[in-house]
Amino acid sequence: MMLRPIDMAILDAYRRYGQKLCIVLSTAVKIAKMNKLKGLDLPGDFEYRELVDELEKQNFRYNPSMLLRVLEREYNIIETTYKTSNKHWYRFKDIEEVERALNSVMGVESNIEEPDLAMIKIQIKSLQIAYWVKKMKHLSIKGKLNSADIKTFQKFAFNVLPKIVKIIKKAEEYEDQLYAEISLLKELISLSMLVADRIDMSLDISNGINTKHPTSIYDIVEES
Repeated sequence: MMLRPIDMAILDAYRRYGQKLCIVLSTAVKIAKMNKLKGLDLPGDFEYRELVDELEKQNFRYNPSMLLRVLEREYNIIETTYKTSNKHWYRFKDIEEVERALNSVMGVESNIEEPDLAMIKIQIKSLQIAYWVKKMKHLSIKGKLNSADIKTFQKFAFNVLPKIVKIIKKAEEYEDQLYAEISLLKELISLSMLVADRIDMSLDISNGINTKHPTSIYDIVEES
């Protein structure tokens, strides 16, 4: 099998940096995928400080600045998209190819064509997770939740949340490939808990809105 240029670049970099390359590059890929899933309008795929913080969470204390410079200038794998005195954003030239080549070097079997993995990715996209994350963040900090907000949340809790839980259980079988997706799904559940607590508290305080729950649970079940 003939190696592509990206395969040769990753392989050569691995010979120079060993596991440091694998840890740094795989972490940068995960951050980039997470940012993309969130639908954020960012100046690049990942930011240097964000990468360092994520490495520290993995108990890997390493300054990747020199390695990133080599990956940009010598191997043409990444490029600077935005830089200030305290921010440095990078973009992958081709993140899918980088991930594939890195997995090959690390000995991770590629399951990109596996039907079950493809199905999980499709199901996650179909649920519009980025939309729901933004919605839950908004509801978690909104000054006062109205009846429409509560109705929206109930529909999410009964129609979308059960599907998310099922998908997480399936996705955890492919944790290496779906790390970013799993993290985002769990973040959505955490945000949902915050909103649920706010709704529960507001209903206790008001003893019900207009003496009647704005939306009956039975209505939600019937609609789903």
